[in-house]
Amino acid sequence: MLAELISYLTTYFEASIGQFIILTLYITGAVLITIYSVGQFHLLFIYLKKNAAYSRKAKVYKDDEWPYVTVQLPMFNELYVAEHVIDACAKLDYPLNKLEIQVLDDSTDETLEIVNKSASAWRQKGVDIAVIHRENRNGFKAGALAEATPIAKGDFIAIFDADFRPYPDFLKKTIGYFEDPEVGVVQGRWGHLNRNYSLLTRAQSLLHDAFFIVEQQAREIAGYFLRFNGSAGIWRKSCIADAGGWSGETLSEDYDLCLRAQMKKWKIIYDVNVEAPAELPVTMTDFKAQQYRWTKGRGQIIKKLLIPVLKSDASTIVKIHAMFDMLNVLILVGIFLLAIASIPIVMMLPGNEVVQRVLLYFSISLINVLLAPWYSWLVMKYYETSLLMRLKEMVITFLPFAILIIGSPFFLLVSLFDGFFNKKSHFHRTSKYNAIHKEITWKDKLYSPKDVSGFTWFEAILAAFFAFGVIVDIGMKSLGFLPFHITLFLGYSFVFVQSFRRA
Repeated sequence: MLAELISYLTTYFEASIGQFIILTLYITGAVLITIYSVGQFHLLFIYLKKNAAYSRKAKVYKDDEWPYVTVQLPMFNELYVAEHVIDACAKLDYPLNKLEIQVLDDSTDETLEIVNKSASAWRQKGVDIAVIHRENRNGFKAGALAEATPIAKGDFIAIFDADFRPYPDFLKKTIGYFEDPEVGVVQGRWGHLNRNYSLLTRAQSLLHDAFFIVEQQAREIAGYFLRFNGSAGIWRKSCIADAGGWSGETLSEDYDLCLRAQMKKWKIIYDVNVEAPAELPVTMTDFKAQQYRWTKGRGQIIKKLLIPVLKSDASTIVKIHAMFDMLNVLILVGIFLLAIASIPIVMMLPGNEVVQRVLLYFSISLINVLLAPWYSWLVMKYYETSLLMRLKEMVITFLPFAILIIGSPFFLLVSLFDGFFNKKSHFHRTSKYNAIHKEITWKDKLYSPKDVSGFTWFEAILAAFFAFGVIVDIGMKSLGFLPFHITLFLGYSFVFVQSFRRA
């Protein structure tokens, strides 16, 4: 079959270089999507097979046995949320004589005044809290953590970003895992303070939960390399030092350090039942800033650590899944290439035996359409218990999720290549407004988005291109790609329009 396909493609190449290029783009996209799907289905299989019987529980210490913990709160210009995260961490149910809070504030606005006032108030109530303010942002978040960690009093370092509100029992539910001397990190699950704020936040919640509830849990069960996700986790201080410390070489300082730690045989524990809620971005511009930073950081991680991970002495299956976890962003390339090539493919299809065979052979990539709804359905049980309510949640949440995902590959591809080829990095913070209820608006607040990237106009062009694809599908009565092109049109239109939302 493969030889026959190559023969057909070779013949067609001789006849039409343009059509050969289109087929090559389509095949490349289909192959990348298929590889991604195989990896995701393997994680899904692990989750479905073993999740029900799998459980973890940290040791509970006696009152005088709890180890010393330092809580670090890195922040930069967090006017609307700084006080809330300090309050939440000061109220942690943990012995005061074993708890220190370090507020790592690089702010250049009124946030510092709020932080100092809040810290002073809690200090008067007996909480050991210090404000560490830097006049520069060298190394960004990683730089702040690197400077503060050596002077931390605790043997264990808990980290919460400014938009998090950890529950009081977070430390007591997690610190006991460090009874195992090989455990270097314990990661909790991210929850959502404002999931119901808008369709955008609903879509994001499903995006995060599919990772934390299914993917991350499956890797934990199988013993594969895990991610520290930058917040809502605890590090053993000696593990940080042994792994080489925090580094500002990439924008994914969390992923960077945890990979280096795992290559040195430190274990990461993930407990899906320990939740720390946080605020989701409420504007498309802020969502893009967050995703751009994360994806650019991934490109930098691939460049820095892919080869060291493959050369490590981890088992073959662990290295395969570590590589897959790093490279699964290539699904963005696959979706984009397949989407761009699909419209010319439809135009080439009638009477074209080569194109028909390519579509037949590479229809295996369609297995990907099962992943998103399957993962989403598994997540729904965390939202609702009854079957009827889960179905309702699925109806309300899945379509915005699918539209957001299908409309995001372009700007994420830009960020991926930016990270891989551009050494310069700037930490573009994700603005937070304490918008945890619909009554709390982000409009006209200090950090509300003012500028729109020039790349946004390419999303408008892509929306128009896929609208043309819908017309072609209907005109040629080729309905196979019609749902795909409609979703692409809606996705890029949604991302484009929402990028300009100001009122």
